[in-house]
Amino acid sequence: MPISFAKINKGATYSRQTLAELWGYASFHAIARGVVTPRDDNKIVLFVTEEKQSSVEQYADRLSGNTLEWEGPTDHFAEKRMLNAEANGEEIHLFHRERHHSDFTYCGKLKVSGHVLRTDRPSHFEFMVV
Repeated sequence: MPISFAKINKGATYSRQTLAELWGYASFHAIARGVVTPRDDNKIVLFVTEEKQSSVEQYADRLSGNTLEWEGPTDHFAEKRMLNAEANGEEIHLFHRERHHSDFTYCGKLKVSGHVLRTDRPSHFEFMVV
């Protein structure tokens, strides 16, 4: 299901539930992953939490200014798609929060500026907010 950013404002905060409602999902569970790729859409949405709950995988993610240092998921979901996003006319969007169980701030679109693909552990990506 294609999603729209028409009602999403850069710098505004959103809960997953609010986003799910805006995008027409039955519940927030449809967007509960860190990497979301809506069906039949050209968008990749990253939900990045810096300080994660102790019970979940502790990826090293950090937003500093307009640079996001990000470790991809251990299943390497959508990594090649992100690397080819610009060439394929796809958009990568960032929702970021400092600490778990708080709302996400929409930061805007991302462009891959560097990467190290790995198979034995999370890959490393560097994105620029554009």
